[in-house]
Amino acid sequence: MKASRYNHFIPLPNGGRLLFNSASAALAEIYPEKLSLIEDLLFGRKEAASEEEKSLLEALKGGKYLVEKNLDEIRAQQAWNRKRRLEPDTFILTIAPTLACNFNCEYCFESKRPGKMDDETVDSLLKFSEKYIPRTKSILITWFGGEPTLTLSVIEKVQAGMKELAEKYKVTLHPAAIITNGYLLDKSAARRLAAAGVTGAQITLDGPPEIHDRRRKLHSGRGTFDQIVRNLKETKDILNFLVRVNVDKENFEAAFKLVEILKREGILDKVKLYFSQVENSAGVCVDMKDRCLSTEEFSRMQVELYEKLIQKDFFQIEYPSLAPGGHCGADTEASFVVVPNGDLFKCWEEVGMESRFAVGSIFREHLYPYERRNLDRYLKWDPFALGSCSTCGVLPLCMGGCPHHRTPDDTGIEVASCTSWKYNLEDMMKLRYQCDLLKGGE
Repeated sequence: MKASRYNHFIPLPNGGRLLFNSASAALAEIYPEKLSLIEDLLFGRKEAASEEEKSLLEALKGGKYLVEKNLDEIRAQQAWNRKRRLEPDTFILTIAPTLACNFNCEYCFESKRPGKMDDETVDSLLKFSEKYIPRTKSILITWFGGEPTLTLSVIEKVQAGMKELAEKYKVTLHPAAIITNGYLLDKSAARRLAAAGVTGAQITLDGPPEIHDRRRKLHSGRGTFDQIVRNLKETKDILNFLVRVNVDKENFEAAFKLVEILKREGILDKVKLYFSQVENSAGVCVDMKDRCLSTEEFSRMQVELYEKLIQKDFFQIEYPSLAPGGHCGADTEASFVVVPNGDLFKCWEEVGMESRFAVGSIFREHLYPYERRNLDRYLKWDPFALGSCSTCGVLPLCMGGCPHHRTPDDTGIEVASCTSWKYNLEDMMKLRYQCDLLKGGE
């Protein structure tokens, strides 16, 4: 056996270590008095003799801290990457039933258009899905937009059709999720969604009312914070909520006040809250470039945010998860984004783009040459061709980062879009450990 190349030793104030493995996402605490023994077992300086040593050795194997001596871990990750991307177990659909939206957010990357997915398109979407479902083990649907709660009847019809297909081919239909601004998500809408099989909802709050209402307002200019919070209070026991806070240089301090509001309203303990980077990408930050954060800047700010929030007894610290083969569905064979006219894309950020950026259509099987080029750009993306990715210690967590955001370097070669874990993994694991200690002392 040998120590995994994906082990991360993180020093603790007491002289011990945290041991995180990015190929298994396992985290262990090593007490100071056991550190030398663990290191000896990991680096082959000692054979396990006592029962305690044998137990520790098995634990190190189970967390993938120890791997077979002849295992090429980079090649193993590459094989896993290709298999999961080209032979996926799950058919993934992100469906935008409308591109219309009742909000006018200042950082929105989409082109809003009226209209919704009609019955003919819904029927074609189900027929398109039936080509993939028999080849997979499960179906995962996310509702997107525009604002999907404007078209609840479409959601109900598609969900019912997918349920029939899942039963027909004996595959698992996972509970669906919806990404919504939350303004129309009252108790009645939440119950309709839950009955249709949509059990998770992500909404966005960008701070307290004075910040949120300036950034996420109706077309009339009216604020939306109070209505969203009322809806959360009504529906927090019906749906599983994820509350996203888009962070840039302007609203960093506002996050603390938002947490206090959610706690006061009895919402904080019923939802999961996380912070997201407003990225300077195509169509985003056109009027706010000076406020956008680079990934490295965001990763540092993320640590600072959580450090201060812990002082306010907020313990929801993000934890890294393994990339599902590729970075996301965009670079996976059986994953698509569908828009109201039936165009297929690979990335959420392409919703609202012109058809020339599409990778196909649900109305036909053949691809136009430009669609094939667009598709190949995702499916042929290979982070292992880049030395900076293949040798990176957090590769299993990101698999080359967002394939949509990769950019050419000075030589014209495309380079990866790194995730924040590259820059703040050690600090975030320390914060997670600190939270566990504080919660254990309650």
